[in-house]
Amino acid sequence: MELVKGHQELFNGQLFDIWRNEQHEVFMTTEQLAQGLGYKSKKGVENLVLRNPYLKKREFSTTLKLKAVDGKEREQRIFTFDGIQEVGMIAPNSANARKFREWIRTILKAYYKGELVKAKEMAKATITRRELSTAIKESPHFEPNYHVIFADMLVALVTNGRSKSVRGMRKALGRPNAKLKQMLDSPEELQLLQTYESSITNLLDLGFDRHQIKEFLTKEKVPTDQSKDF
Repeated sequence: MELVKGHQELFNGQLFDIWRNEQHEVFMTTEQLAQGLGYKSKKGVENLVLRNPYLKKREFSTTLKLKAVDGKEREQRIFTFDGIQEVGMIAPNSANARKFREWIRTILKAYYKGELVKAKEMAKATITRRELSTAIKESPHFEPNYHVIFADMLVALVTNGRSKSVRGMRKALGRPNAKLKQMLDSPEELQLLQTYESSITNLLDLGFDRHQIKEFLTKEKVPTDQSKDF
């Protein structure tokens, strides 16, 4: 069996690798599972396996040679979707372990449902955001509050008027420090955000001011299935 690193997700400020095989089954290494559950080393999970030999069954785990941090291949125990959840259930019931169990259920279920496309769209939106930020700064009509003005404009456009500002959206969702892309509900909304950001960037490069851009975008329909006249 060959594994490839299918995805990376963030938990408690640390990236975790989600491995997959040709059948798109997902796996996690002993070391990362131990880190997520709050053990000081992978020995914590290894001891769980020793005390619960059934975890060695193929249903829950297997051993495979994977590249270590130093680049050398070493045999490691990797855990299946069921194994990850099983270890999470029998691990010590700490606050960190509970958070990790909740996080891993969300991530793995999203993987199987194909919802990790949202993460990819968020990455694209981040790149587009940097381009828009540069275009705003270089605009001949630049004003000190331009970033806030365009952020609020994007909120109104993407939500089709349900929200009027980033601050209002944060307050409604109870997320005072969240960025716009983190508050959107679907990959479609993230794609819509990217489309509007690209449009604003292009219009700024053409010399439009913020009033002209707003008028243009509220009259034009963007090329996406989620677009509506605003």
